[in-house]
Amino acid sequence: MAGQLHVNDTDARETVCLQAAPQSDVSLRFPCERPMESSPGFDPARAGKPVSKFVAIADDDEPFQPKRGRPNAHQAAAIERTIREAAAQVFLSEGYERASMEMIATQAGVPKSTLYKRFPEKRALLRAVLGGQVAAWCEVDRSHTGADDLEQRLKHLATDILRHATKPEVQAFWSLVSTAWSGPDEISERHEAIGYTKMIAGFEREIRELGPRAGITARNPRQVATVLMTILCGWIEHVAPTASGPDDEARRFAHDAVDMLIGGSAAW
Repeated sequence: MAGQLHVNDTDARETVCLQAAPQSDVSLRFPCERPMESSPGFDPARAGKPVSKFVAIADDDEPFQPKRGRPNAHQAAAIERTIREAAAQVFLSEGYERASMEMIATQAGVPKSTLYKRFPEKRALLRAVLGGQVAAWCEVDRSHTGADDLEQRLKHLATDILRHATKPEVQAFWSLVSTAWSGPDEISERHEAIGYTKMIAGFEREIRELGPRAGITARNPRQVATVLMTILCGWIEHVAPTASGPDDEARRFAHDAVDMLIGGSAAW
């Protein structure tokens, strides 16, 4: 049928039909995806139905060629990317609790057995969706920061984190994480899912590498990085949702936090 990609998944013993997902009001972009219109060989007239804004393509940029038999590595990756995009749309539109694996399978156009084979439960699927998002949030352009200046580098990183936190789509994902890992004994998992540990690692690296050049040798760079991230988290949770001028407020708070961390009471 036009508009379907048929892949015979022998392990699941059923045919996987990757259909173009319906149009959604949610605009998402994953690092490994690009607009369908720019994909090699794309012909919207031949598709015969509405298509999603983004389509999974092979890592080497070759057009997806559906074949009979067990999916190869590129086909398997395409299936997973399609599932992740569909899951993101369902999670954001329905919320974590209302979203079901059946709804996600339907949105992705794959059998439930194919979905469960790759993601055995809903939180595992949410982790996969967040993986690409966290990578984007943690990606910082260092070309505009002081090359060897610890204070300026930390201010740049902190500002970038807080500015990301004010974006509606980021707040929506954080709300999903808070619901999925809501227990008091799941704080570390919640922080891992949302990327806090990666952000702390970024601060730690800068403190460890640039601190000595600034005459600062931290006894425990990880602890210092955690303190800074904890301060920023307070702003993210209590100020970001209602910030009137989010970019400016994020920058001011980030700079104040770093000044107080480095200068202590002298920055009060």
